[in-house]
Amino acid sequence: MKESIIIKNLGPLKDIHIKDIKPFTVLIGESGSGKSTLMKCISLFRYVFKMENIRSYLKHSKISKSPFRFHIDKHIKNSGLDEFIKSNTVIIYTVTFDDGETVEIKYNDKKLNKTKFISPNNIHFTKISFVTENRNIIPLWASNSASLAGAYLGFYFHEVYKDFELATESLKSINLDHVGLKFVVKRTNKGKEYVVESKDSKDFEIKFKNSSSGTQSSAPITLISKYFTSKFDFEDAFNRSVLSYLSAVDSLTDFRPVKNLSELNKKIFIHIEEPELSLYPDAQFKLMDELVKDCFNKNDNDTNLFISTHSPYIVNQLNLMIKAFDNNVEGIAKYDFEKLAVYQVADGGLQSLIAQNERLVNTNPLSETINAIYDQYNAIG
Repeated sequence: MKESIIIKNLGPLKDIHIKDIKPFTVLIGESGSGKSTLMKCISLFRYVFKMENIRSYLKHSKISKSPFRFHIDKHIKNSGLDEFIKSNTVIIYTVTFDDGETVEIKYNDKKLNKTKFISPNNIHFTKISFVTENRNIIPLWASNSASLAGAYLGFYFHEVYKDFELATESLKSINLDHVGLKFVVKRTNKGKEYVVESKDSKDFEIKFKNSSSGTQSSAPITLISKYFTSKFDFEDAFNRSVLSYLSAVDSLTDFRPVKNLSELNKKIFIHIEEPELSLYPDAQFKLMDELVKDCFNKNDNDTNLFISTHSPYIVNQLNLMIKAFDNNVEGIAKYDFEKLAVYQVADGGLQSLIAQNERLVNTNPLSETINAIYDQYNAIG
């Protein structure tokens, strides 16, 4: 399937048109340029698409009235986009399937237009994960969850915390190779406890909440990406999100599945804000290496990865991955140039950094600050 999106007059985003949202998309730009707004908008409309798939699946499975009530205003508010919505805001998200069928989800005049049902052959069951920049609160929140009952830190934090908790049910330990450590889930009489220890030996062990800021920020990324790309149970998620609702409204007896879950198309969408937070450039490189390997080089699920960053190191590293793919180099992360998109967000729009005549990312626009510093240095004395 192919995704595209048009966004007009949404906060800092004035005129955005991505004709083909690639499986691996990277945004870079200054603070306040609209990177997070764009990623949140795409994540939200992927969620609307998910609900349209469930609605279509139930309709084709003889459930005449969907138990799911969808209020776009509520989800716009949860996404933090409500303050950016204007009377002339337009968002059009389109999915085109391999057989030519299209689904258009359009928001204008502050309302969501009704979409048609998706044909059984093109129904997708998707999981959407958004790893927010305030994920470094997870260690403290996890260690004090009982005393913090009822506290609220925003929609995206609680969503990523749920994904973190879900991942720690399946993954008891993972290597954090980018910082040379291991993350371990321990069971105690008080519940789960998270610790960080030496990767190759037990020279030390500390509580996750006492680890370095870089470890606290990057461990959830590694954990969640590994979980969704290799351990995520679509059947369990389907039962929780669909069958439990049908049972609650006494519609389960009417349910005649048009397709078994094993026959449905499945896709994972992972969105990550600023993976480089609190990490030294070398660790940023290693984290991205792990992330691309998990999501694309050795994963079991069909995964799309969307990243927003301030780091030119991450963007420069993409060229190494492209060359490793083209030359079939083993041992390091590699990625297909044709499935990559990199955009610089500025002045309410996007500038593609994909070179026109070469298989690489044009990083020259990211060097302007360094060049300016060098020019000032030469101008002094």
